[in-house]
Order: sequence, then C-alpha cells, then structure tokens
Amino acid sequence: MEVTCKNTGPCEARISFAIPREDFDKALDQALTESGRNVRMKGFRPGKVPRSFLEKQFGPDARRQVVEHFSQQAFRQAVEENDLKPIGRRPIDLEGVDFDTKEGLEHQFDVSLRPTIELGDYKGLEIASELAPVLEEELDAALEDFRRQNSTPEPVAEEGLPSDGVAGVSMKWERNGEVIFEREGLHMSPASAPPGIEADAFKEALTGTQVGDERELSVAIPEDLTEVDEEHRGEEATCHITITEAFKIVPPTDEDIAKMLESEDFAAAREVARKNIQEAREHQEMHRQGSVLLQQVIAAHEFELPASMLDDQVSAHTQQVTMQLTEKGLGPEEVEAEVAKQAESVRNDVQQGLKELFLVRELAERESLEITQEDLNAEFAQIAQRNQASMEEVVSHYRENQHLIEQLSIEITQRKVCTFLRENANIQTPS
Repeated sequence: MEVTCKNTGPCEARISFAIPREDFDKALDQALTESGRNVRMKGFRPGKVPRSFLEKQFGPDARRQVVEHFSQQAFRQAVEENDLKPIGRRPIDLEGVDFDTKEGLEHQFDVSLRPTIELGDYKGLEIASELAPVLEEELDAALEDFRRQNSTPEPVAEEGLPSDGVAGVSMKWERNGEVIFEREGLHMSPASAPPGIEADAFKEALTGTQVGDERELSVAIPEDLTEVDEEHRGEEATCHITITEAFKIVPPTDEDIAKMLESEDFAAAREVARKNIQEAREHQEMHRQGSVLLQQVIAAHEFELPASMLDDQVSAHTQQVTMQLTEKGLGPEEVEAEVAKQAESVRNDVQQGLKELFLVRELAERESLEITQEDLNAEFAQIAQRNQASMEEVVSHYRENQHLIEQLSIEITQRKVCTFLRENANIQTPS
C-alpha cells in the first residue's frame, strides 16, 4: 500500500493512500462473503448466496468496512514512518470516492497532531505564600461551629420549646374556609419563620409551646410560592400550626468536645482544633500555589492548537449552552442572541483548556510524572468513600466507562504537575 503524509497546518496532517485494484477487490469479496455467511436464501446453501445479491444487500457497508480497514493500516504506517503524534482523526467520508477505477482505490483523511511546544523556564518560578496563622477569634468561631454541629436534640420539659429549639409541626393554610396549603412532618425553629409569616410573630408564637399546642398566624402568600395555586398568591391567609414534637438543642460540654477530639481537656482540644485548621489551610495554600504556578507557565508559552479539535470542542460547548438556555425557557431568538453574546467567551475558555491540557502533558512527559496503578487505586478509594460504595463497584464502573478513566488520568496528571511546579518554585514567605 502506497502511503503519503503531508502537513496541512501546525497541528494537522493529511494521510493519503492508494490500494491496487486486485487488493481492494479481494478485500471487498472477503467482506461480502463474511456479511453473507449467515444469510438464508431459498435454493442456496448457507454461504453460497450469489454475489449479486450480497452486493445489493451489503455493498455500501462492505465498502465502508474495507476503506476503514485500509485507512487503519495507512494510519499506523504514516505514524511510524513520519514519527507523528496523533490525537485524533476525522471519521471516514466516502462521498466522492470512486470505487470503479482501474487503478484501484485512492483515499485520504485528516488527523490532528499534538502541538509542538518549546518548553521555557518552569522551575524556580517565584510565588508569594498567602498562608496565614490561625487567629484566636477564628479558632473560637470554629469550635463554636463544631459545638453547634454536634449538638443533640432532647424533648422539652415544662418550660416548653426554647427560641433556638426545633419543633415538629403540621401546618395548614386557609383562605375563606378553603385549605390552600397543607403539610405534615415539618421541622422548624422559632428563629426561622416560613415565607410570608412575620419573623417576630412566628418566634413569639412557637416559643414556649408543648406537644399538642396549636397556634394561628397571618400569612401573606408569596407571589413565587409554586406550592399554592396561582389564584391565591399575593393574598392573605390564616396559618394553623399544630406542635407534634418539641426539642431543645443541647450543645456538648467542654469535656465532651475534649473527648471528641481525643484530648485530655478543653485546652488541649483547642490546640488539636488549631492544628487541624492549620493543616487544612496549608493544603489549600499548596493547591492554590500549584494552580497559580501552572497558570504562569501557560501564560509564558504560546503555541498553535489543532484547529479541528478546537472547532469541535467549541461546537460541543455551544450546543451545551444552547441546551441549557432552552431548558430555562428562553425562546429561539433569545437563545440565538445569548449564544452569540457568549461565543467569544466560550472560544477563549476552550482555547485555555486545550492549552492547559497539552502543556500539562508535555511537562509530565518531560519530568516523567507517570500515573501508576497505586495512583488510580488511591483515587478509586476516595471516590468509593465519598459515594459510600465499595472499591469493587467503583472500579467496575470506571472500567465500563473508559472515558471516565481518561478524565481521571488527566486530573491526576495535572495535580502531579502542579505539585512538581510548587516543589521546584521559589516560594516567598511574608515577613
């Protein structure tokens, strides 16, 4: 097979190939025979159906199959002979192909190539640390939040529902004797009034209540409350509330918090909390530094992108924007105007994303930042934990969806590159 390769752009190449007549005909015969192997036709044994019938029934598909077969061979040969770094190729297009020439088949297809990137400086970049110490007031607020999150409800005693307690209620709204809204099993705090009910009145009405108590309040039905028929929105109604449960919220004591944080006393627990906050900040700061350094590297490198890949992704993003706008209820003209308005932004975002993708890959290869099975397993374990699934379920899901593994590999590679840039940067610590 004669194969030629010609660059058609900075990141594009066209591969052409020619197949002798007899080779093409032989391959086509084999494809037709394979297609008709299980065909049943009266008067003919299986596998002995006339070629004219097979040609009529399977001809177009068989030709496409043969062209695809030889295209794959030409692709592999061109890659090997020209040291190409392909990242994709266009689907086979048979329009205009002459299958009846005496010479045989000639065809061509385009492939997108990885950009050529001349790496400049990416080690020793300067960046200022924004890591700040944990202030006492921040520690106090964090511990108070921790105390609030670990509070427990207890049934109220004789004093009734406190203003910061939680009540289980059934609620019914009536207007002119008609029930227009009704709910059971709601949980509410006196400090958080439902829409349309005056906050102070609601707080005063519920504070001090016991199970079985009933209260009536005025409610101005909100205009945007879709749970109520449109004809009643914006009108006044009467809200009937029945208390079905009443709890006070009991926060943990200092001693309880010390036990939760595995400390001897509350003072030691404060230091554990301080350490945890500081470690979280350090992790966030390392992530920020890596991201900023990567953006510095991207800004310092200019290179051409594969035009067809860029156009395809812009088209895909535009379709996504169009779908989202349509789902929001915008009309065709409004959608068209908004898409046109966002066109430049969409294209810039895609360009930036592709630049980042190719530059990260180039840096990873230059510094041998390979993804190991241990990296993937660690990622699968975290995904399993977040989704309360087993490791086996996560691995099986990703194996069934290879594009997810590809996306995960890109994310891991980017993190490795960001870590490398940070570890090799000149980080300035504020005085």
